[in-house]
Amino acid sequence: MAEVPVNRRRRALLSVTDKSQLADVAILLHSFDYELIASGGTARHLREHRFPVTDVSEITGFPEIFGGRVKTLHPAIHGGILGPSLDDFAAVEDQQIAPIDLVIVNLYRFADAQARDATEAEAIEQIDIGGPTLLRSAAKNFRRVTVISGIDQYEELLHELRFNDGDPSLEFRRRMAAAVFRRTARYDEAIAGWFESELGVKPADAIALRYGENPHQSASMSLPNSPADAPVLASVGLTQHGGKELSYNNIVDLVAAVKLVLDFTEPCCAVIKHTNPCGFGLGDADTALQRALLCDPVSAFGGVFAFNQEVSEEAAEKLAKRFLEIVAAPAYSDAALARLRKKKNVRLLAFEPKLFASATRGKTRAYGQIVLHQDEDDGFPELETWNVVAGEEPDAATAQALAMVWKVCKHGKSNAIVMGDEQATLGVGFGQMSRVDSVKIAIAKAGEQGLDLAGCVAASDGFFPFPDGIQTLAAAGAKAVIAPGGSIRDDEVAAAARELGITLVLTGRRHFNH
Repeated sequence: MAEVPVNRRRRALLSVTDKSQLADVAILLHSFDYELIASGGTARHLREHRFPVTDVSEITGFPEIFGGRVKTLHPAIHGGILGPSLDDFAAVEDQQIAPIDLVIVNLYRFADAQARDATEAEAIEQIDIGGPTLLRSAAKNFRRVTVISGIDQYEELLHELRFNDGDPSLEFRRRMAAAVFRRTARYDEAIAGWFESELGVKPADAIALRYGENPHQSASMSLPNSPADAPVLASVGLTQHGGKELSYNNIVDLVAAVKLVLDFTEPCCAVIKHTNPCGFGLGDADTALQRALLCDPVSAFGGVFAFNQEVSEEAAEKLAKRFLEIVAAPAYSDAALARLRKKKNVRLLAFEPKLFASATRGKTRAYGQIVLHQDEDDGFPELETWNVVAGEEPDAATAQALAMVWKVCKHGKSNAIVMGDEQATLGVGFGQMSRVDSVKIAIAKAGEQGLDLAGCVAASDGFFPFPDGIQTLAAAGAKAVIAPGGSIRDDEVAAAARELGITLVLTGRRHFNH
């Protein structure tokens, strides 16, 4: 938390198009003695709600010009935002540049203008220049400055202000900075698309795929950053060594499989079917493959096999005897490559972990004109801070097993249940409307393969709404369960775990995959 020198008021710069809920934020800022700086309509709105406001023009000594096109683009504003530390402002004191601690901006409504088929002149006036510049300046200096880029962040801002004595935490500032660059990137993309549509230019050439999810659906793939003189897949870190061209479903499953194995630093293998893990194992390539096939070898038929390590000749020999769609790994031994190339239809892919991970960050879905985007579900910090609410503290082997099933569980469709030990998955259940049904499926999968679940561990991607899930897992032999918690019946579920003599670990963080 940054220290505020004695006699220095914190300052907040507010410049918003959408003024709803702004008064709620201003009330709290005023209570923490923030000086409110604003311009134009934002300043008028705050005064109408009886808040004292300093006009931007008072800070800059320069009036708004060109109908408000130029107002915040001034060293007194951006210097106040970009000054690295409070000590650095001594060097510019004679220029009367003082620190700005909080920036709240939401952008002009360009998308609205685009949607209502506005004239060119109207659309141009909705291209925000000062707003993105303020946001990017504040985001760059997140170590000192808090930046808020949308009203969807107000509630969390209010929480941060209340619980940190008016000074939001560094972790919050960092997340808000990331959100800025994501938001301004989408804003710029919309504007670029408008210009290109006006010119009759296609934004990016789409690569036709064989078909979509079903043969009667057409499909395409866009890789706008792919160099014209380079193989198309190279731009996302992929090299295809053999097999048929990739289909729509292949690409969806490939991304799911590689994302799973890249969540592990330990050597591993994952088998994916319809984006769900049907098996996972740790160990060298040959051992990990055998372990990944333990709990559901039937579903692995026609699946995607992904490794985060070089594929050995021994592993390739086993793969070559199976029917499968894709093998993906960072590398292959020469013998493994030669053996797998003999399977003419198998898509044989090598991926560059860092490049592929970067190219597939986040998730975007489009439903006609509705486009949804979310950031990447990164990391597992909760594994360092979990809370044991029932049973004994996990020993090293149990903790390793819990971490493994927890990571695998993230990649199955909700509701997701994964059972396993410290080396492999033993039972998986995904995508059911009832969590206890997913539990029963996971147990049944293990039973079909004759696997012993005594002493195993289990993971759930969401809280247990009732004790029945824990009771069913315990009856099957689970000795420890990891889940996010968050149910109004958490205490009841924990009590059931204690009565059954099993360990229950709650993480406080979930990983839903819809």
